[in-house]
Amino acid sequence: MMNRYELDLLVECLGSHRRTFYYFRDKFCLDLLDRELAGRPCESIPLRVLRQGRWAKFLSRPLLKPVLAGCGDGQLHRHQLPLAWPQDPLAFNLTVDHWSQKKRYWQQTSRKGSSLVLQLNFDRRHNREYERLVSPFPDEPRWRNCSSKVSIRGRSAHPVNRDRGYTMSWARLDIDLDRGEVLIEELQTDWLRNCQALASGFQRVLADGKGLQRLRKAWPQFRGHYDQFVEYARDYLRPYRQIWSEASLTAAIEFIRNELGEMDIYYHSYESGAALKGIRYRLPPRSLYSQLPEKFGFCLTEDVPGFLGADKFSQRCMKAMKVPVKFYRL
Repeated sequence: MMNRYELDLLVECLGSHRRTFYYFRDKFCLDLLDRELAGRPCESIPLRVLRQGRWAKFLSRPLLKPVLAGCGDGQLHRHQLPLAWPQDPLAFNLTVDHWSQKKRYWQQTSRKGSSLVLQLNFDRRHNREYERLVSPFPDEPRWRNCSSKVSIRGRSAHPVNRDRGYTMSWARLDIDLDRGEVLIEELQTDWLRNCQALASGFQRVLADGKGLQRLRKAWPQFRGHYDQFVEYARDYLRPYRQIWSEASLTAAIEFIRNELGEMDIYYHSYESGAALKGIRYRLPPRSLYSQLPEKFGFCLTEDVPGFLGADKFSQRCMKAMKVPVKFYRL
């Protein structure tokens, strides 16, 4: 893994300019098809060829049906793909940061060193909605050092953005520029998970009709807007919950290809991720390390990223695994 000095140089080279990222459900299908068509003569492909290839499963998506209906010549053309965009996609602000911890259990990296973090931050429209309900710095002394910009619960020990709004989710990347390899270490959201848990807690307390004072004492930053927060978590965040993992992986792939160049992209399998990152308890959802990469066209392989194969600590972890070592590769 990159050392902190190398990673700081990379983050500096990438710059802090604003990166706007739009997403809607199944947009990853359009992105992968766009890349396929960009490398073909005339930037088109016969539908019969497409139905027999690796992206055939995309053709049944509702998003693509109107586009395919317009392929009167039996060809899918690259210029047709933008026609599938909805009028009001979700917008995010992307930022980059680094992640490093001294203890491997907390770091959850496959090898020692630092990771590059790609953060998906909510847009201003979301932030205005949330800030109607919450005060970042309540008057109570015990809350003065806690900012709701960092986490729904105040402080956060995770790699969320502390300057630009609120981080919905992040992708953590292990990079070897010399080998041209990237391993997507994890995709995670604290915001959506914590909001859902907090709203459920508010509902339980409010249901008995006697808990309002307790809520005001325990959560003063919400300024009494507890019912409204339940609606925010249940209704406003619903479209984000539906797409967060898709959006995070799409953003990571797009970032790697646009900012880092042509690289081999790997993704942990459920077993390799837990073993190499030292996760024994509270394992992540299995679907994030099986269904999600398979949906994007990643192929399960026994090929190990070269930088992990050359790392002695990673070698020991892989030898200790009781199942075959497998990764996903795009």
